[in-house]
Amino acid sequence: MSALFLRTFLVVVITLLPALASAQVRVLARVNDEVITDFDLQQRALFAIRTTGLQDSPDLRQRMAAQILRQMIDERLQIQDAKRLGLKATDGEMQQRFSDIERAAGMSRGQFRQYIQSTGVAFDIAVQQIEAQIAWTKIIRRRVRQQVDVSEAEIDDALSRARANVGKTESRVAEIFVPIDRADLADEAKRAADRIAEQLKRGAPFGAVAQQFSQGATAAAGGELGWVLPGSLDPTLDAAVEKLQVRQYSEPIRSTAGWHILYVIDRRPFAAARPDDMRLNLTQMTLPLPVNASPDEVAKATGEAQKAMAGVRTCSDLHARSRELKGATSGDLTGVRVGDLQANQQMFEQIPKLSVGGTAGPFRVAEGLQVVALCGKVGTDGLPARDAISQQILLQKLEAAGRRYMRDLRRQATIDIKQQP
Repeated sequence: MSALFLRTFLVVVITLLPALASAQVRVLARVNDEVITDFDLQQRALFAIRTTGLQDSPDLRQRMAAQILRQMIDERLQIQDAKRLGLKATDGEMQQRFSDIERAAGMSRGQFRQYIQSTGVAFDIAVQQIEAQIAWTKIIRRRVRQQVDVSEAEIDDALSRARANVGKTESRVAEIFVPIDRADLADEAKRAADRIAEQLKRGAPFGAVAQQFSQGATAAAGGELGWVLPGSLDPTLDAAVEKLQVRQYSEPIRSTAGWHILYVIDRRPFAAARPDDMRLNLTQMTLPLPVNASPDEVAKATGEAQKAMAGVRTCSDLHARSRELKGATSGDLTGVRVGDLQANQQMFEQIPKLSVGGTAGPFRVAEGLQVVALCGKVGTDGLPARDAISQQILLQKLEAAGRRYMRDLRRQATIDIKQQP
């Protein structure tokens, strides 16, 4: 190769480098000092398609692009704000979330990363979405929660309405929510909601689509709002729920906050007897015992536990017994749902049948042997407990306050969408 040819070749390459780079990666948007490229968007679209089970195609990616870009912008804002507040997701929190996903999906440890990479998506794309979810949860707890309060009067009012609804039908509802931050963006939000509805019609699972595209507080839970009584939602939404059949979703519905797609998962009579939903207040006493304890050791500890149970008439009595036994510990558990006891069949069968002050056990648990005393029952009439009502009101208020906070983040940020996807 001649020196002249080599110099000419290098000049051409250097001249073309900017053009080659721009051809490979286009900057679609700048969010403060960070950029989102077309490669980022294509990877995120592929991630959404794979996790919702849709058939990938260039046409589908193009129709989803605008909504996904908006979500990516919001996620960048959430991560940036979390960093500013010192609330960035830690490595431990990220690993815990991966473990939760693997456990829920029946995967072994480390399999989530392998699954993502097997779909052709860079693992960092999933990491960014999960990091934003953790960051946003932290922001809500630190910055938004302190602005929200639930009064006793609000709980009383909600409980009064609940009593008036006894005998009516309640619906277990999920939603996909697309907010409207400004009036001039209403049509854009409607187009996004229509595109989401189109994916549902193509057979995509509602919960998976909600996780990827809903911008409501319940997105991470597949959009689940829980059990909803008539009159609990915005009147327009309430009317739509009443018309839907079980396992049916709505077309996009406009509210003052944005566009909603509703899905009725199930229905049941309100305040009907539901033993599994009863809440128990318990005291537990644990006698330590190794997992590999011999039969003689188990028999000895069982005798001590049974002896301790004799004469117990109140939960305070069980606390007193634990102080008398070497190595024993005791503690209180409040609001334990009966249905959650099914992991230990003996507990599930025996504890709910106790009278207040009665004891059951001893039960073999990982820590040793456990004796349980029943301190009280809540919700035996089928009505929700006060703490459950308080939590529901709180979640509704946090949802509204979170939307306002997110709207303020967008207004304060420098967002430059350079190219429409």
